[in-house]
Order: sequence, then structure tokens, then C-alpha cells
Amino acid sequence: MNSNWVSELAAGVNGPSPVALAVFLLAGLVCVWAGLNWAFDVRGITTRRSERIRRKTADRWAALGHLEGSPTIFGTVGYLRFLGALMTLAGLVLLLVTYVLWHLN
Repeated sequence: MNSNWVSELAAGVNGPSPVALAVFLLAGLVCVWAGLNWAFDVRGITTRRSERIRRKTADRWAALGHLEGSPTIFGTVGYLRFLGALMTLAGLVLLLVTYVLWHLN
């Protein structure tokens, strides 16, 4: 058995793994797709999610005996759109990392 492959692998001679590139590419594409859907409220995704969070919070507070749920920033449409913009940015960074790793060989 040749032990030279260990030193080559440690030195990074072989370049990035195709599996790692595929994972970064797929994760980047999913983040961009989901982030754009949330940021631009495609098909009312953000609005429905916000309403579901508000209803769940109200039900939880009603179970405790309170008349109305506590208003929270985490369930607002603006916050979810902001998260969508951040997710889109993270996806673009992952795509950039994939491109750089692919060209580094």
C-alpha cells in the first residue's frame, strides 16, 4: 500500500471533492430559491406563515388564560421577508464558494 496518498490528501493536491462541490451548489440553489420566495412573498408564502405564527401564539396565550396573544416581531411579514433576504444572500455566498473551489482545483 502506498502511503503517498495521505500526504497528497493533507496537502490538498487533489483539489476539492466533487461531492463537496455538489453539496455547496445544491445548498446555495435551495437557499437562493427559498430566500427569494420569502423575500418577495411569492404565492403569499410569507403572509400565510406570518398568520400561522400569529394564530399559534394566540392559541398558546389563550391556553394560559390570556385574552390576546403577545405581539412578537418574529411573526411579522417584514421580519420574515428580512430573513428571506438574508437567506438569499447566504445562498449567493455558497454559490460563490462553489465557484471559487471549482476554479482552484
